[in-house]
Amino acid sequence: MNTRLTILIFLFMQIFYSQVKIQEDNLTIEYVKAKKASQSIGMVTNVRTKSKEVVQYNIKIRVEMLDNKKRPFDANKFSLVDYQDSIRLRPIDVAYTNLTDKWHFIKLIKNKPKYKSLEKRYKPDIKDTFLDYEFEGINNLTMPICYEAYDKYKISFKNPDKECHESYFEPKALRKRNVNLYFPMLKSTENATLYYGNIKIAEIELK
Repeated sequence: MNTRLTILIFLFMQIFYSQVKIQEDNLTIEYVKAKKASQSIGMVTNVRTKSKEVVQYNIKIRVEMLDNKKRPFDANKFSLVDYQDSIRLRPIDVAYTNLTDKWHFIKLIKNKPKYKSLEKRYKPDIKDTFLDYEFEGINNLTMPICYEAYDKYKISFKNPDKECHESYFEPKALRKRNVNLYFPMLKSTENATLYYGNIKIAEIELK
């Protein structure tokens, strides 16, 4: 009985201390787990990495608003810092799912596009808050995302053009959700630290 009680107390402490309170945004973030992301069509991530030197990781977190009210959540504040290589990366995809469906945070682009099909992704009035945070001795590394691109009257389904952009996310209304963050990491990286703004969420071992 004493052994069981000790184990239960230990597990409770782990759960309690893994929740990080973000007073500024009136929410909590809990790190759940990390794993290599599947690159198969139909899986949660909709961004695929082709480099043999890069592997994509799915980092699952739990977000809860402290007042239990639904409001916009800014995923641009997340970053993964690799102290081994002195680089800070942003997510290339953010999504959440239930038993029957999945939703991706809308990706926005930093520069005005050449193609009409990408114009809806250009919203310069929405701020990229990833850039609001700096870490001494750490360099920001952003991997552009390439989108299928076409003009309304020059569409080609067989061979669409590609236009690559530095991308960020439009805030999405949440109350409480499990959220999947997808980060591209060098294969040589063994561990990294997840941050929300300048607040450390978890030390993560990459397997």
